[in-house]
Amino acid sequence: MGLDFSEFDGAAAELYQWASACLGWDLAETLRTASPDELRQTYIAQPAIFCVSVAALRALEAAGVPRPAYVAGHSLGEFSALVAAGALSFEAGLLLVARRAEAMQRAADARPGSMSSVLGLSAEGVEMAVEATAQDQVLAVANDNAPGNVVVSGEWAALERLPAAAKELGAKRVVPLNVGGAFHSPLMTPAVETFQPHLAAAPLRDPSIPVVANATAEPVTSAEELRELLARQLTGRVRWTESVRRMAALGVDTFIEVGPGTVLSGLIKRSVEGARILSAANAEGVAEVADALRAQADGDARDAAKADVAKGEDQGEVVVLPERFAVSPGHGRFYPVSPSRYDDERPYVEPGDLLGEVRNGAASIPVRSPFRGWVMAHLAWEGELVTPGQILLSLRPF
Repeated sequence: MGLDFSEFDGAAAELYQWASACLGWDLAETLRTASPDELRQTYIAQPAIFCVSVAALRALEAAGVPRPAYVAGHSLGEFSALVAAGALSFEAGLLLVARRAEAMQRAADARPGSMSSVLGLSAEGVEMAVEATAQDQVLAVANDNAPGNVVVSGEWAALERLPAAAKELGAKRVVPLNVGGAFHSPLMTPAVETFQPHLAAAPLRDPSIPVVANATAEPVTSAEELRELLARQLTGRVRWTESVRRMAALGVDTFIEVGPGTVLSGLIKRSVEGARILSAANAEGVAEVADALRAQADGDARDAAKADVAKGEDQGEVVVLPERFAVSPGHGRFYPVSPSRYDDERPYVEPGDLLGEVRNGAASIPVRSPFRGWVMAHLAWEGELVTPGQILLSLRPF
């Protein structure tokens, strides 16, 4: 899982090394040698999946893939979505994920439980089955993944009673999941209590891209609201079907799954008819996504040019001006400089202009603009700890 990023991408290899230093164990070696049972342990699985997802994100950025209109992540994936939205640095996200995983593992050890997937029954039907079988034990809908794919979480005895009630209501199958606990259920309440202080202290900021939250299936642009929803997510339902359909209603027609596996691609396909779905699960997938989006952009430009000709308008040439990004050249803390050039629209830079510097101890690496362009947004704040390839500023050439 994710080893091709570290083996063939120098920036990803450095990211994995940085992650290993933060975690206190060798991430790449664990991915290479751990058994399937070890990789399923929550305290290993969650930081590993987060790191692989961010490595894929950085590879997409390096390939020139434009920023999305919205981001969303399924459960743990919300944290890599926050990195993509500029709300959280990689290091801060990694430490939050590690603390979250530890808190969930402790809660699961204290009150054992598990999860089961109910197939072929609506979310409303699954709720009825849960109500009929819970009795005096904890049982709750954990993930509304897609139409006909709903996950239930709770205590073992209640889960054992679930299949009979679900099948009586029309479910095709009830499949026990091989997971480490009853996640997204009230059994995780102790995890919330443990995790909240870390969440409160995290350097979370307002995202530059709306984050469609698991807990509400609505776009969020406030850091304080995100803190509350990230805590609520541990014991509450992941509203994935609603989230995907909400993005589609907002005009999203292309979804890119970033990180290991293609499970979400299948869920999205079942939730939104006709959606275009791309997957960046490995280095090859990243290249395919970049090529597909580049071809789409070229096609859109040609269509726009043809439309202008058909209208008889003398437009000269059609130029597409996507945003580009200045990225960190190394590990350290980023310190931007105030722009010195302004036009009527906004600050701008010329090729070679200093955008800031990344400091690591006594060393200082300058960050310079490779082209002429407007400064659209600062995506790393002053003094933020950054990694190689992390986006620092958004620029638009002109």
